[in-house]
Amino acid sequence: MKWWLGFSAMLKKEVILLRRYFVNSIGGIITIYFIFMLIFWGYSGISAPGIKMGTSVENLVVGYVTWLMLMMAWQTIPYSLLQETQEGTMEQLCMSPLGLTVLSGFKVVAAAITDMVIVVAMLALTMVTTGTSLNIDVISLLPLALLALTAVFGLGFLGGGFTLLFKRVQSYLQIVQFALIALVAAEPNPVFRWLPTTLPAYWIQGVMTEGVTLSQIPLPDWLTMLASSLFYLFIGIAFFRLCQAKARRQGTLGHF
Repeated sequence: MKWWLGFSAMLKKEVILLRRYFVNSIGGIITIYFIFMLIFWGYSGISAPGIKMGTSVENLVVGYVTWLMLMMAWQTIPYSLLQETQEGTMEQLCMSPLGLTVLSGFKVVAAAITDMVIVVAMLALTMVTTGTSLNIDVISLLPLALLALTAVFGLGFLGGGFTLLFKRVQSYLQIVQFALIALVAAEPNPVFRWLPTTLPAYWIQGVMTEGVTLSQIPLPDWLTMLASSLFYLFIGIAFFRLCQAKARRQGTLGHF
């Protein structure tokens, strides 16, 4: 019961923030849309070897929206912890019976649910602007998106661990945002397929641009996506807990 209360509280908070600062949310959508338009206007149809994003306008749209979804999920934990530290409420979270790790997990899941409003709005805007027609197969897209987000949640816990220790890490967090572009755009060769989000993003492209169904995705790819996503999630959580313990010992957990 207390787990459900914790998650519902985080989800309620995200909904309240989205509604109360709706004007700011609209501004964020406009900014993200403007960035896409700059990319689209400069689109030349030339792509480097091994890069799937950019081989067509459809792939450009899907790649950008996929990156947006993953980028928003990645930055949730580090930036929320940074904000809690600046506002002086970090100690209250740490004293919760659920603990900071569980609350951070609830936070990132709740934020991912509300962020889908922006992702869907951006997908609709980009499709209308570019005149593209994509295959929106929710049944096929949902498990692939969950696998991609699971890996990114692990990266978010890694970033959250560094935030607990070093506080001001915004410049490095921005680097990861651009690294996600490479992960989304890379072809899943025998090496890159094990990187976080690369293989799920590849099949998301296939579903939306080529009409691939779940049954057409090979079983080894399903096993690879599941194993790699869980691996990055567990590594991220373990690193986060180590950093939290170290920050407690140093007495800097709630200091900015």
